[in-house]
Amino acid sequence: KRIIVDRFNRVKGYENIFAIGDLAYMVTPKYPNAHPQVANVAINQAKVLCENLKRPAIVVGEGTNNGWSEFEYHDKGSLATVGKHKAVVDLPYIKFQGFFAWFVWMGLHLLLLMGMKNRLFVFINWVTSYFSNNSTLRLIFKRNT
Repeated sequence: KRIIVDRFNRVKGYENIFAIGDLAYMVTPKYPNAHPQVANVAINQAKVLCENLKRPAIVVGEGTNNGWSEFEYHDKGSLATVGKHKAVVDLPYIKFQGFFAWFVWMGLHLLLLMGMKNRLFVFINWVTSYFSNNSTLRLIFKRNT
């Protein structure tokens, strides 16, 4: 039940309504069943749409895009952590799992954080949690009174 969009992220039947990310259903030759519903697709769609909106508007039905770029997703791979010392790395050219994948996952996530201060605080938090075995359960319980 996603919204059908064209290669410019325009909602089908509209010239000035756009949808990106999880709710956009865009069929391309590379992705005939639409793009995967992951953050990287939405981020890239937003970048392309932003650049397109800075250009003159497209006139629907004239067969011209007035310099707008069509969206094309390039999958760089996936990483997932599934616990302490356990992760999965699935890149286009290599796939692996386990302890080394866990280090790769942590390293990449540290690099993607904005600012050295944030990286340092997250790293210290991870080291402290690692050695204290503090898994910090993230459930909120409401007290019955």
